[in-house]
Amino acid sequence: MRFVIAIVLFVVAAVSIGLGVAQRTILQGPDHLTASIAATGGAPFVVIDGATLNANPGAQLVQVTGSGTDPVFMAYGRTDDVHAWLEGEQAVEISYDAVAGELTTAPLASQDGGETEQPTAPATDAATPAPSDAAADTSDAATDDAATDDTAAEGVSPSGSDLWIQEFDGEGSLVRKINAPADVSVLIATDGTAAAPAALSVTWPLDNSTPWSGPLVVGGIAALLLGLVALIWALVHARRRHGPRRKTPKMPKPPKPAQLKPAPRRDAITAGETHGRRRAFAALPLLLVGALALSACTADGGAAPTAQPTSTDAAVAAVDPPVVTKQQFTRIVSRVADVVAQADESRDAALAATRLDGPALGLRQANYTARGVDSGVAAVAAFPSGEVSLILPQQQHDWPRAVFAAIADADGNDYGVMFVQDTPRDPYKVHYIARLTQSIPEVAPIELGASRYPTDSKLLAFPPSQLAVEYGDVLINGDSSQYAEHFDETDDLLQEAVGAGYKQKRIADLQNAVVGYTSSLGDDTPIALATNDTGAIVAVDLRETETVKPAETGAAVSPKGAVKALSQKQTTTKGIAAEYGMQILFYVPPATASDPQVRMLGFTQGLMAASEVP
Repeated sequence: MRFVIAIVLFVVAAVSIGLGVAQRTILQGPDHLTASIAATGGAPFVVIDGATLNANPGAQLVQVTGSGTDPVFMAYGRTDDVHAWLEGEQAVEISYDAVAGELTTAPLASQDGGETEQPTAPATDAATPAPSDAAADTSDAATDDAATDDTAAEGVSPSGSDLWIQEFDGEGSLVRKINAPADVSVLIATDGTAAAPAALSVTWPLDNSTPWSGPLVVGGIAALLLGLVALIWALVHARRRHGPRRKTPKMPKPPKPAQLKPAPRRDAITAGETHGRRRAFAALPLLLVGALALSACTADGGAAPTAQPTSTDAAVAAVDPPVVTKQQFTRIVSRVADVVAQADESRDAALAATRLDGPALGLRQANYTARGVDSGVAAVAAFPSGEVSLILPQQQHDWPRAVFAAIADADGNDYGVMFVQDTPRDPYKVHYIARLTQSIPEVAPIELGASRYPTDSKLLAFPPSQLAVEYGDVLINGDSSQYAEHFDETDDLLQEAVGAGYKQKRIADLQNAVVGYTSSLGDDTPIALATNDTGAIVAVDLRETETVKPAETGAAVSPKGAVKALSQKQTTTKGIAAEYGMQILFYVPPATASDPQVRMLGFTQGLMAASEVP
C-alpha cells in the first residue's frame, strides 16, 4: 500500500508540473491582437473612430506606414472636433470587422448625414457609422466657413491645430500607444494635400496570463517530495518485514469459552412518546424554514427599494463636454506665449494677430506703433507664461468657444486670460488679459467646465452687456453716478488709479486746458462664464476717451510720451483726444443674491489711439 501511495504521488507531481510548465509554453495564448489594412484609399485624411479603437479591450497601439521619408501625422481629439475640422475635406473612416478580425474603409460620414466625396476610395462592405447628434450640431457653425474657405480645396495641414488633445509627427512610419475613450478619434494624414499613409494597423493587448501555472508547479513539487517520503517509508517498512528472525514465534493461546450474561432491563417506550418525538422531528424543518423566511424580510416587513433613475442623471448626461482638456490647454498656452513673446520682441503686429484679438491685440498694436516712433515708450507687460493655476473651459459642442484661465507671470503676478476659438480651423486667440487684483470665486473643475451666459442674461444681477457702460460712468462721476451702488468699491484698484478722484486731480493740474472724459463699450463682445454659485466671471472691453483742449484762443497743447507718438503732434491749438482701453474682469452675482454688487477682479489699462481733435 505504501508503494501505491508513492506511485500515485509521483503521477500527481508529473501531471501537475507538466500542466504548469505547459501553461507557460505550448498552451499559452498570444499576448496581442492585431488588425491591419494595406490600403486606405488615397484620401488625404484617415479617421479611426473611437468605436473602432475600443472594439477590443485595452490600450491601442496604432502603427502607420507611409512611403519612404514622407511625413506622417497622427493626432487624436474628440470625435466631434475631428469631424468638424474635416468638414468639406475628403476623408475615409476605418471600421473594424469583428467576424473577420480585419479593418475596413468607407467614406467618412459628413456632418449633415451624407458622405464626403471620395473619388479614389474603394467601396467596402463595411457600413459607415451614422453621425451622432453632437456631431450634427457642429455643422451649423462650421459649414459656412468650410464652404467659403479657399484653402480647404488646396488642402490644409492638420498639424498644430488647437483641437487636438495630442499630436505626433514622423517620417515614413509612426507608432504610438494611446488609450482613447469611446468619444475620441484618431486622425491620420501626411501634409493635408497628398494621400494619407497607405497602410495602418491597430493592436490590442490580450490577457494571456496563467494564474494557475505557479500553483500547479509548486503543488507538483510538493507532491514529488511527499512521494519520495512515501517511497522511503515503504522501503524501510519492507526491509524490516523481510529481515532475519532470531526468536521462535509463540503459539497463540486457545480461545476462552464465551460467558453468557443476562441483558440489562430497559423501560418500555410508550406509543405517546414515540408519536411526540416524531411530531417534534417533523416540526424541525418547519421552524428552520420560518427562521429563514423571517431573516429575509426587511425591518419594516417590505422588500428593499430599488434605485430609480432621477431627472438629475438625465440632465447631467445632456450637458455639453468641456471644450479642452488640461493637457490640450497647457499646450495652447505655451504656443500663445511663444508667439506673443516673438511678436513683442520684433514689434510684429501681424504675428501677434495670429494669437491675439480684440482689446488684447489692439493694446499691443498701439504700443508697437508708439515704440516705433519713440523708443522711450514703455512696452506692455509680457504675456504670462508661468504656472496655469486655474482653467475654466466652456461647455460647448459648436463654435465660438471660450476658455478662462489664471496664469502667473515671471514675477508671480496672476493674470486672468480669456481665450476664444471662433471656428474649428481657427486657433484659440486671447481677447482679454487682465492682471488679477482680487481672488477668483469658486468655479467648476476643468473636467466639468462651465456654461456661458448670453450678454443679456436675466439670471445675473446685471446683464453683462451693461457692465462696461455703467462702470465707465462710475469711473467718470464717482459716487454721484446713478450706477455707483451697483459696484463694490472695496479693493477696486482701477477706481483708485483712474477713477473720479484721479480725474478731478488731473483737471486741477491742467489749469490752462479744458479736460473732458467720455466712455463707451468697446468693439469686443463681453464673455460671461458661470461660477459655482450661478454667478459669472465677465470680461468686458471698456473705452475711455480723454480730450484736452486749450483753455484760451491761440494757446496750444503739447502731448507727451505715447500720446505724442500716436498723434504725431508736437503741439496743437485744437486739442488732443486720447483713447484708453480697459480690459476688465468682473464677478457678477446671480439675480437671487442677497448682496447683488458687482466686484472688480482685475484689469489692464493702456493707450489705444491718439489724434488731434478735429
